[in-house]
Amino acid sequence: MAQVPFEFLHSSLQSEVPGDPIVTSGATLTWEAPGILTIEPHEQSHLPAAIVSVGVHGDETVPIRLVDQWLRGLVDTGYVVKRPFLVLLANPAAVQAESRFVEHNMNRLFSTQSSAGEDEEVRRARSLMRAVKWFTDRYPDGLHFDMHSTIKPSDRERFALVPPDCAERNLTNLMKWFQRFEVDAWVQNRSAAATFASYSARLGYLSATLELGQVSSLDEPLDRFLPLIAELDGLAKGPSTPSGHMTQGYQVLREIIRPEGGFEVCLEGFVNFRPLSAGTVIARGDTEEWVVEQSGDALLFLNAKVPVGHRVALVIRPNP
Repeated sequence: MAQVPFEFLHSSLQSEVPGDPIVTSGATLTWEAPGILTIEPHEQSHLPAAIVSVGVHGDETVPIRLVDQWLRGLVDTGYVVKRPFLVLLANPAAVQAESRFVEHNMNRLFSTQSSAGEDEEVRRARSLMRAVKWFTDRYPDGLHFDMHSTIKPSDRERFALVPPDCAERNLTNLMKWFQRFEVDAWVQNRSAAATFASYSARLGYLSATLELGQVSSLDEPLDRFLPLIAELDGLAKGPSTPSGHMTQGYQVLREIIRPEGGFEVCLEGFVNFRPLSAGTVIARGDTEEWVVEQSGDALLFLNAKVPVGHRVALVIRPNP
């Protein structure tokens, strides 16, 4: 058993990390770099590996604190870990600044083209991609949960976005963990994006951007999120077990991209996943109007303030 408290968050924010591996009765934890931690079972595993990432956006503190607490318990109890893990605090600079990002939205930097440059977050994204590539080369079969939280209200409290590279794969194992994590809805995206989950999906993993729920402050109480720690323990200890939680699937119909010229969003009181009536005007530009095609369609991530050429919203439809 470890003799000193394990502090994933504190150590990840330091310029130096402990040099010696931490060996418990159930696993070996190794700092590969600040905010980049591997967990290796003592015995060879036949289970898919797992990547758990938090802090892509530095002001989303609930997933960060949750994973910090999970890892502390993993080390303190020394339970037997049965699958390899890569655990990542993605954007330490933004976490320290208590901001979504410093210069760049990191969740648009996970591609060769978008990660060109020498700004701190761009360099960090390249480091994360190298770590993920190294890990997936060692363990080609795996899952990736990139954990976030949202400030926007939602009719589906906990939801996931599955990247396009996973669209034609067998998602059974991913769906089982969605049920264990009490994910209320999952959305199959089919548009290419430079998100962290998309990057690992391109390397063959079953990946998801996992929105844990709405929060209102940096110091949001963790109470309602604490059951997830038991599920992360379950992920570490073995395969998923049956869960009766119902998870509704959605497809993305289209993206609304902000055009040049005049533009206005016409909806008030927007809520993620809230069904809209056919004919409802979503937005207007100088030459185009966006209208709900079918009653029951909904929106995700509506943001009227994005720059020209960026996504205003996803239009989604529930699967039959």
